[in-house]
Amino acid sequence: MVKVSAIVPVYKVERYLDICLESLINQTFEDFEVICVNDGSPDNSINILRQYAKLDKRIKIFSQKNSGLSAARNLGLSQAEGEYITFVDSDDYLSPVAIERMYDNIFQNKSDYMFSYVYQVFPDKGVYWEMPNIKDFTKHIKTPVFSENDLGAEFYLKFIYSAWAKMYRKDFIKDFSFPEGLIFEDFPFFAQCYLNAKKISYDFEPLYFYRKSKDSLISNAGKNFLDIFEINKIVTDIFEKSGKMEKYRTILLVSQMETALIRTLETRGLVKKEMFKRLQDAYSKIDFSKYDMNILEKKNIYHAYKEILGKTYNDFRDFESRVKYGR
Repeated sequence: MVKVSAIVPVYKVERYLDICLESLINQTFEDFEVICVNDGSPDNSINILRQYAKLDKRIKIFSQKNSGLSAARNLGLSQAEGEYITFVDSDDYLSPVAIERMYDNIFQNKSDYMFSYVYQVFPDKGVYWEMPNIKDFTKHIKTPVFSENDLGAEFYLKFIYSAWAKMYRKDFIKDFSFPEGLIFEDFPFFAQCYLNAKKISYDFEPLYFYRKSKDSLISNAGKNFLDIFEINKIVTDIFEKSGKMEKYRTILLVSQMETALIRTLETRGLVKKEMFKRLQDAYSKIDFSKYDMNILEKKNIYHAYKEILGKTYNDFRDFESRVKYGR
């Protein structure tokens, strides 16, 4: 058995795959495996995987017909032999010390999972965006290990809901999975981890480099953005079952309204109109007075919804122009 399994879903990433794999095989930590799941990729990705598998025996290749990121990660989890799990998207890359530092952190702190600092990379602009905001964290978290019980509900909004840039104890996530057939699959997975973890630790060293590119899944998935409404229902169910919904009710509403509106604004063409209809259906009948108005009144998203709910699609497009161009 190896100490760590790095799960790498692969689909149409021939442009970046070698960079990702190079960052893995050149880690200072050695006792790990790389579970590469070829999700029916139609490009040259499988040949690149085979070349690297010949160079490094830690790379293991599994293939499936194209079924999406969730199915690829779930397959990777079923094949992983490591005591700890980390996810790496195949167009991203790691610091050379990433796995070593993440393993040392989670092992020494006996955490259920840990997260690292992230640099978001914009290749075309040469810009790095740091995530999360360290000041937000250090203002509220004073200890190397914490749980959601130690924090107020609003802190939930400070997190990156991604599966990547984290390391998990395999026993902790053995009953969790990613919802297949949907995008935004990280949201339910994160919610389960956050609500159930007794110990969470962190490392503010930038260990993960997230590539924001035109080739990314989200950048090309506008037609699937309708999935966010189903994902929000799944996340709500997770909170309900956790017994912690009363604590998070207003904050969860804020989070889901933000996500739904952002994706609606990002969508183009006829899908945008359908997104707006779904957004209206989801939120136009909400009695906001049943939520904590002290919180809602301080949130821009609440005032944005007050402006668009019950309005026509043309009114929404006018609102969109003001948001984008400051009109």
